[in-house]
Amino acid sequence: MKKLLILFFTLILLTACSIETTKNTHEKESFPPIYVSIVTHIEQPPGNPDYFSNEDIFWQDRDGLINFADMLAKEKVKYNFGSDWNFLLAAKIYDKGTASTNGKNAIKYMKEDLNFEIDPHAHESTYNYADVAYLIQQLGVTPSNIASGFIESPPQDAKIEYFRNELKGKQYPSYSWKADIIWGGGTSSHKNEEDLWVSGIWRPKNDEHPSVNDENAPLPEIGRYENNWDGLDELLQLQKEGKLTPGKIYTIGIFTSKKDFDAASISAFKEKIESYKQDTNAGRIKWVGLNEVYNIWVNEYGSESNQLFYTDIHSSTSSSSSGNCGDGVCDNIEKKSGKCPEDC
Repeated sequence: MKKLLILFFTLILLTACSIETTKNTHEKESFPPIYVSIVTHIEQPPGNPDYFSNEDIFWQDRDGLINFADMLAKEKVKYNFGSDWNFLLAAKIYDKGTASTNGKNAIKYMKEDLNFEIDPHAHESTYNYADVAYLIQQLGVTPSNIASGFIESPPQDAKIEYFRNELKGKQYPSYSWKADIIWGGGTSSHKNEEDLWVSGIWRPKNDEHPSVNDENAPLPEIGRYENNWDGLDELLQLQKEGKLTPGKIYTIGIFTSKKDFDAASISAFKEKIESYKQDTNAGRIKWVGLNEVYNIWVNEYGSESNQLFYTDIHSSTSSSSSGNCGDGVCDNIEKKSGKCPEDC
């Protein structure tokens, strides 16, 4: 009798699990989730404070950064922090840890205590990506292998092929670093770059064709789309209208800067995150780090490339009328414009 009861309850449990699994599978099939990453870049001077020469301004923005990061952690939202050399060099000199960071410098605290991702970001005027990675390591953190922010257009300035190589530091030539993933491609002035706004992950063909997927290309790019709340709202609307393809990966980056570190901005940012609570609970939004979403792409999507172009949704916003016409490649710009029949 006891064995029959055990068998009975086991069958009930297995049936319940089967129903729940089927339910979850159907939910996943009904809409593809949108993977959202919060990314900060701290830039170099001029145009940004010289933290190395001004300890007071360093501590002001350092404490603001920690307040911002702590807020994200409490909201269970992941974070990618990317900094150029100046802030990191100042942190190495001034930041020996405080009570608010459990006696650790800001970089080490965000990595070890909050489990956030620390990415190199460099404009490479004096310090290159390897130098910045070295400074991150000097702060007690292993830098990620994500090149966070780079020139993708025009082709003569693009750095897609550049990142395929191991880089040696300019300031620290004995140190080497290599990117495994690229994120945040744009133009140097961030103008007329709508053609580069993509949701998804793909393998850019080369400097000439950054938006053309080539499965044999070595470096994947994580798309940032229109990297603000408007972009996320648009993807959510497409998702709810059934215009995103189930089984395909969709990504967006919400870009932030030091301007988001004051108390009022942090409060507003928190409110914005909480406004998506219903979508988050329903699984329509997943807050992820960039390296995390890359691993999801590999393990759950079989590294299958996907691209949703902003200019496919906004057909009148293409920043140029045609791509590299006559090169034998039908890229996204040429496909939409219809002005290069020899390629398309």
